[in-house]
Amino acid sequence: MNPKITAYYVFIHDHRIGPHAPQFDNMDDAENFANSMRAITECVVSEPVPMVMTEEVKTKLNTGD
Repeated sequence: MNPKITAYYVFIHDHRIGPHAPQFDNMDDAENFANSMRAITECVVSEPVPMVMTEEVKTKLNTGD
């Protein structure tokens, strides 16, 4: 199985406001954001984490008619 990377997340935690996980389209943007957040805040910031598609589900739209 060769999973497709669909996005990159950076997990951030600030003890005053809680956790956040912004999403990025590519690794470069995610890494630049993570490094910037580390430089200007005291938040706990993860390395970029790839999100992979593990299952594709297709459903029909039920309009109720």
